[in-house]
Amino acid sequence: MSLWKKIVGRLGRTPEEPAAPSPGTEVDPRAAAVLSPVGEAPGPGADESSAEIPSFAARIGGLGGPSTEAILAWVRQHRGTAREGALVRALAEAAPRAPEVVRIAAAELLAARGEEARALEVLEGVASASALVLAADLLAHAGQMARAITVIERVLAKQIDAPGARERHARWRSSFGLDPARPGRLDEATVVQPSQEDAPFRILREIARGGAGTVYEAEDELLGRRIAFKVHHSQAQEKAAIEREVWAATSFVGPGVIRLYDASPTKGWVALEWIARGSLRDVLRRGDVGTLGPPETWMAPLARALGRLHRRGWIHGDVKPANVLLRSPQDPVLGDFGLARPAGVASSGGSPGYVSPERLAGAPVEPRDDVYGFGRIVEDVLDASQVREHDLRRVAALCMLPADRRPADGEALVHLLSRT
Repeated sequence: MSLWKKIVGRLGRTPEEPAAPSPGTEVDPRAAAVLSPVGEAPGPGADESSAEIPSFAARIGGLGGPSTEAILAWVRQHRGTAREGALVRALAEAAPRAPEVVRIAAAELLAARGEEARALEVLEGVASASALVLAADLLAHAGQMARAITVIERVLAKQIDAPGARERHARWRSSFGLDPARPGRLDEATVVQPSQEDAPFRILREIARGGAGTVYEAEDELLGRRIAFKVHHSQAQEKAAIEREVWAATSFVGPGVIRLYDASPTKGWVALEWIARGSLRDVLRRGDVGTLGPPETWMAPLARALGRLHRRGWIHGDVKPANVLLRSPQDPVLGDFGLARPAGVASSGGSPGYVSPERLAGAPVEPRDDVYGFGRIVEDVLDASQVREHDLRRVAALCMLPADRRPADGEALVHLLSRT
């Protein structure tokens, strides 16, 4: 059954079915209840005319305005009547200041009327998994598969068992010519015992394991200091990536970039500064988001670090929580430059859930790819903080807009944060 047919089915209608097929969607139960074809008590002002609908909508989100329950009752009262057109227009205009459950209801009404582009506009900036599933389905129905995949990956990062999310992810990636691998939650690591007997440093323990290599806490016995010792899984094939990582880390040495001590591209290892606090991923895993302090504390320095790269014409290419390490909450640094490229160069790879839709679709890398990853990190931290309403939600939402509406680069991010 198509997305369109399921939506209008919830509205209690039986119009002709469009030809384009698409999967169904799960939404907030409160929104589904609003759209279900059951009888309810009339909402406020049962005799009001279409001309009075905008005046009611104008009070949504205002001081002393209607409650969520009153708005939903008002929607039930007018849907399916001659006043529905006025209702939908008023809801769409009020959506930016309306509760999310109301925005879902408005988006479903718009989609059922064939206004899917407007429905997506109403859902811009939504944060809940149920709202994002609806947005992903609308994008898939519109043929925007790269955006649909990145949105469903955001759902999986929030709620790995969200109904239908994993099935959509696998099916859409396969139809898009990508591997159907399921993304882990927050770039999960696999912990095993170290076995690098011929390592040039004394290995103490494994810290993380990813697609490219394994990172150990190690000791440089000659200099008496701790280091992060990264060993690539496939030494011969990864030689170019290691050389690129070494070049980038030394070329961009300074604020916001991890220090590199030594490397052997031929043997497949890199020695980096040891950062005991670990990464943002570690903080999120431990549930210690409160130790970061106000989000602006680390966001502005991270944006400045990206700005430095972008001014030089380079893209990090893998901005995610695991690659943001914390000397302190005020001093985040970018690590892992293995996917760094000059702007305009084609690049594959990246971490599901943090790759921009354009790059997923095969476009050359550009600064907006890093901006997208930045927005995803902000979203992860706000989700872990269980903060639903925050000015920084808007920052995250802007970073994940379509590329032509996204902040252009790290400098634009710095400017945006200064005004938030």
